[in-house]
Amino acid sequence: MKNLTNQELKKITGGASITGSILNYACELIEILVSAGRKIGSSIRRIGSNDICPLD
Repeated sequence: MKNLTNQELKKITGGASITGSILNYACELIEILVSAGRKIGSSIRRIGSNDICPLD
């Protein structure tokens, strides 16, 4: 096994990491998708039951 110098050790980079901001954006995206799904489902249900408010 070869011993590494300090300069070589400083050049070593690790793998990917998940930061707090990435998790925050992922949670916000999930909340947006769930909200959109609820609204679309509610719209489909109201159209199917003919329970739509008139526009006049």
